[in-house]
Amino acid sequence: MKIQRIFIYPVKSLGPVELAASEITNEGLRFDRQYVLVKPPNEKSAGLAEHITIKTTFQLGLFKQSIDRSWSKLTITHTQAKDKAILVLPLSPSPLSLLNAEQFQVSIFGTKAPGLDMGEEASRYFSYHLNQTVRLLYIGGNGQREIPGAAFIPKNYQAVSISVNDRLQPQRVRFADAAPLLITSTASEEDARRRLPAAARSEDLIVRFRPNIHVDVGQEQAPYDEDTWNMLSIRPKLDPEQEIMVRCLFKTVRCLSLNVDLSKGAMITTPNQLFGLLMKDRRVNPLFPHKPVFGQYACAGPSGAVLRVGDEVEVTERLSKSPTPILPGTPVTASSPAPFLSVGPPMSPAPPLTSPLSAGPPMSPAPEVPQIR
Repeated sequence: MKIQRIFIYPVKSLGPVELAASEITNEGLRFDRQYVLVKPPNEKSAGLAEHITIKTTFQLGLFKQSIDRSWSKLTITHTQAKDKAILVLPLSPSPLSLLNAEQFQVSIFGTKAPGLDMGEEASRYFSYHLNQTVRLLYIGGNGQREIPGAAFIPKNYQAVSISVNDRLQPQRVRFADAAPLLITSTASEEDARRRLPAAARSEDLIVRFRPNIHVDVGQEQAPYDEDTWNMLSIRPKLDPEQEIMVRCLFKTVRCLSLNVDLSKGAMITTPNQLFGLLMKDRRVNPLFPHKPVFGQYACAGPSGAVLRVGDEVEVTERLSKSPTPILPGTPVTASSPAPFLSVGPPMSPAPPLTSPLSAGPPMSPAPEVPQIR
């Protein structure tokens, strides 16, 4: 098994940037989902800026992102625009440039983070193409957001902390919905491809699933084998002595963003709608029984390590069941009990479990099931 593809999404919900290598941080891959598009606060939003996602704003699929060779500029290109097609942003805005930036609070599925406004040029660009008033925000504060507990335990409105093991720091996210990473496999991609009409099977299908790490499992693993992955070991090809550890957290439930035609910025035709095609037999996360599953939420460490395409991947721990806590009163048993495999009492009743989650401070109720976008 090897890493086949690596993706980041500097602006949440826009097209991916595919990389040959990427650095691991305590918030996921470097530069991933550090920007977010929002609607400005209004009288009904309780002072919060509402984030915009491809789940409901299909036109976001028309924006492509690219990073220059110096890793200093992020270029956004609207693939169908005749004018105002390009916007250039700093990949890492300097603190001085944001010193007087307006700050908004952004709540994503119940956990909040400050966002710093990137100014009028960026706002005009996206507002023009989306035909609505939007602002582009960069992650503020300490560059982190707590992970929403409702992503893992329904009606548990506490933030949670996840960690790879008891020797590494707890992880957070930036503007990702629910976890630092999403991992998928080539076998599952091919199974999804076979569900499409023959004429549509040449599509670069995995892009619709928005993973960070796409693993080539060759002929070694069956489709959806990743449902049972617990721990992965990755050996960088340039430094075989180093070990990168990946903890798989949760079978990822998917949303209607799977049905977006990324070439048109609209809903794809019915025979090609992956959400419905997967609903037939991939509703395998009983906590969210009305959503199909594809891939696993995950976290990785140590921070500072570099993942590269071609790195060897080994499944070092499996679970007899998925790490998804599936039945009330039935704990999930991990292969290696450890201090980081505990969860505190939820604010609302939830099944007890043993998992790489620990409770954090309370947060406001999440309005819907988190997805990767």
